[in-house]
Amino acid sequence: MEKEGYMKKPFDSLRYRYIAIIASSLFLAIGLVIFFVAGFVTGIDFGSGYSEEVRIAPLGFSCAYSGDKTMVLSAEAGVLSLTQRDERGVKTVQFSPDAYPLSGDIAEAMDDYGIDVTVKDPLLPSDNLTAGFGYPCRLSSDPMRVNFATDTVDITIEDMRAALSPLGNASVQTVGETSDAGFQIRISADEGETEADVEERVNNVLGDAFGSENIVVMRSDFVGPKFSSSLFRNSITGVLLALALILIYVAFRFRFAYAVSSIIALMHDVLAMLSFILIFRLEVSSTTIAAVLTIIGYSLNNTIVIFDRVRENIKQEKKLSVEDVISMSVRQSLTRTVITSLTTLFAIVPLAFLGSGDIQLFAINLTWGLVAGAYSSVFLAPAFLSFFHRVMPINIEKEKKEEEYSLV
Repeated sequence: MEKEGYMKKPFDSLRYRYIAIIASSLFLAIGLVIFFVAGFVTGIDFGSGYSEEVRIAPLGFSCAYSGDKTMVLSAEAGVLSLTQRDERGVKTVQFSPDAYPLSGDIAEAMDDYGIDVTVKDPLLPSDNLTAGFGYPCRLSSDPMRVNFATDTVDITIEDMRAALSPLGNASVQTVGETSDAGFQIRISADEGETEADVEERVNNVLGDAFGSENIVVMRSDFVGPKFSSSLFRNSITGVLLALALILIYVAFRFRFAYAVSSIIALMHDVLAMLSFILIFRLEVSSTTIAAVLTIIGYSLNNTIVIFDRVRENIKQEKKLSVEDVISMSVRQSLTRTVITSLTTLFAIVPLAFLGSGDIQLFAINLTWGLVAGAYSSVFLAPAFLSFFHRVMPINIEKEKKEEEYSLV
C-alpha cells in the first residue's frame, strides 16, 4: 500500500522531462546565436588590455626636494608622513588631520623641513587624503602631487564615459560611493602596445577632461596578448579536465549510464551559465572560471545524492519500473537539494546586489549557476538517466551482488 501511495504524489520530475529539455535547448540556442553575432565581453584576463582604477581628487599642493638629505613621503591609513634620513639618523613626522586639518596646514609644516611646496588649494580637508600607488615616494626635484578628495567634485559615470569616448572601446564602472568619484576603467590594447603606451593614452584624455593634476591612479593592471591567450587555454583545459575526472569517478563509483547522465547535466550547467553571461553581456574573466568550477561542484553533489538514492531504491523496489524509482528518488532528495541551494543563495545574493567589481560579478554568476544546477539535478539528470537505462539497462541482480561483495 505504501508503494502505491507515493505514486499519487503530484510531483514527478520525469513527467516534465521534455518540457525541461526543450526549455533548456531554447535557452542555450539563444546564447549560441548571441555568441556568433556578438561574442563574449572579455575582461583583460582573456582579452589583452589595461585596467586602471582612478579617483578624481583636487590637487592640494605639490612638493619637491633638492637638498642632501633623503626625504620620503608616505601615506598610511589616510595620514601623510615625512621621513628624513641623514648622517644623524632617521626622523619621521606625521601630519595627522587632528593637528593639521587643512591641506594648507600640512604644506606650511612641510616648508619648515626644507621641502619646496607649491600650494594649489589650501582649504581642502586633510582627512580626505587620496593616495595612489605612487606612495611611498622619495622626494626629488620632480614635484610630487598631494591630492585630497572633496564632496564638491561632482563627476558621474556618464561624465567619465564621455571623457573616454575618444578611445572608443573603454568600459567604465563606479568604485565605491558616487561622491568618491572613483572609477574602474578597462580598455583593450592595440597590437604591439605596451602598458606605458595604453596608460599614456588613458591619462591624456582624462587630463584633458578633468585636469591632469586632479587624476589619482589608485592601481593598474596590464595583460599582454600572449599571457591572455595562454590563460584562456589553461582555463578551458582545467574545466575539461575536471569534467573528464568526474566522468571517470562516477563511472567507477556507479555505472557508466550514471556517469554519462551526470556529465551531460554538468555540461548543461556550464553552457547555461555562459548563455546567461552572453544574454546579459556580463564580462568573462578568471572570476567566471572560478564560478563555473564552483557550480560544477555544487551541481555534481546534488546529482550524486539523487543517483545514489536511485541505486539504493532500484535494489529495494523490485516491483517498480526504473522510471518510477527515479521519480521516487528525486522526490526523496528534493528537500535536501532545495535547502542546500537556498542556504548558499542566502549568502551569495546580497553580494550580487551590494558588492562591486569582481566580487559582484562572481556572485551574479554563482547565483544563476546555483539555480541552473538545482534545476538540472532535478529535471535533466534523471531524464538522461532514464534514457540511458533504455540503452544500457541496469542489472539489478549484479548491483546487489556487488553491494554484498563490498560489505564483506
